[in-house]
Amino acid sequence: MNNDEYDPNLVNQFLKYDYYDRGMMKWQGFYLSDHTAVLDKNNRVQDRKRNEKHIEAITAEMIANTINDAIVKCYPVQIDKAERSIEGIVPSKVEGLISGWFGSQIIVANEAILIEEIYAIKKLAP
Repeated sequence: MNNDEYDPNLVNQFLKYDYYDRGMMKWQGFYLSDHTAVLDKNNRVQDRKRNEKHIEAITAEMIANTINDAIVKCYPVQIDKAERSIEGIVPSKVEGLISGWFGSQIIVANEAILIEEIYAIKKLAP
């Protein structure tokens, strides 16, 4: 086809009446393996979060004793907060050294945690 035979009206007519665009369906084959790997990883993380359970609950006295020992002996702890989202997901446990306290809060891994919100706490190996 040369420029003498080019008819823009014919092109417009083809695009308007004859051509059918399948939209996103035509792009489904172009997902990269890296993209699908990230999607799989995100799905595994979400599944782990949905299936995570609280560790065994302990009494307020045991919580206080564990906090005192962790501060005096400088060992890391794992804290399970007494929370659950609307979807039933247990939040991640906070791990680290107790770096301080203020009133009824302790500071672990740069996060302030109310002592009343602690469901369970356990000593971690250093």
